[in-house]
Amino acid sequence: MDINSLHQKFKKNSRLQEENTEEIDSKHVEIIKNSKENFKNLEWSNFRNWKDQNDMGLRYPMTYLSKIFLGIKKNKIIDFILKIPRKRLNHYFHYSSMLDDIEIVKSLGGDYLLNENPQNKTPGAIKFPLVEGYSVSSRWLRYVYILTRIIKMKLLKQDSVWLDIGSYYGGLEGLVKKYFPDIKIIMVDFNHQLARSYIYLNELYPDANHILPKQVNSIQNIESIPKGSIMYVEIEDFDKLNNFKINLTTNFFSLGEMKKQTFKNYIQSDIVQNSEIIYFANRYSSSPFFEKTYDDAINIFDYKINKNLIYLDVFPISQYQVTPRKILNRDFFRNISSQYFEMIWKNKN
Repeated sequence: MDINSLHQKFKKNSRLQEENTEEIDSKHVEIIKNSKENFKNLEWSNFRNWKDQNDMGLRYPMTYLSKIFLGIKKNKIIDFILKIPRKRLNHYFHYSSMLDDIEIVKSLGGDYLLNENPQNKTPGAIKFPLVEGYSVSSRWLRYVYILTRIIKMKLLKQDSVWLDIGSYYGGLEGLVKKYFPDIKIIMVDFNHQLARSYIYLNELYPDANHILPKQVNSIQNIESIPKGSIMYVEIEDFDKLNNFKINLTTNFFSLGEMKKQTFKNYIQSDIVQNSEIIYFANRYSSSPFFEKTYDDAINIFDYKINKNLIYLDVFPISQYQVTPRKILNRDFFRNISSQYFEMIWKNKN
């Protein structure tokens, strides 16, 4: 039986003659709309490959030079010649990703934060080239986005206590404190990271009350320290925060880099579970198929929080950034192996 006869037989034995498009997405509305025309010109060579839906095969054969560029073939001379174009291409990808990130921040109403917080004016900053007039880096855009989210969703008040697990050099803390000067900030991290945080934040806020690691033992309760204080807690002393009332607990990216037992020590602690609000952004899988980190992978289902989940989406910053990565014994431009989620929980009322 020829292909058109098969189609006619199917139509005669179909109950539905017109497909309902009221509750489907615009892409499939268009596919249904074009299907009538596609069936008019039905052939064995085209029934699987319509304009909007096809087998997604390669359009053109790859040349020898293309295969070298893609890392499939090796040629030392041509590889050397392609070194500069590859670096330039990586630069374009990076720039394009930052353009996306700027638009994301603007879409949330954070354009004023971009204008008020040039990255190159902060302590220790490298004066990177501007991106469409903004002084930013990929990491700085991440911080500005998080600040925008905190403000937009009212995750902090002026008298809040904020616990951040994994603070790096304190860049996010410096930004947040500018808009919430009276909050009490508690940072938990490795000693070397806390040292960098102290250097950075002391330069920004020399008059703030900086509570250094050895002084943490003397703090019996969070209410006893002055407003606007910044506390530097080494990871070994995390349990000393047990009696502290925390309004917001955050972690951005490092929980998903931990071994599972270490992860559980944080996520199951009373300190985290008793926080009024929790805001995390981490990988969907800490040990994805292409780049195994640990045998006991952490994934999104391990974030068991006994609160109301009020927000869940992909973490949009750097979503489409690609970088040179060696995967499956081949060097080329690729995105990250596991995307990041963004989740916010609040106490049940």
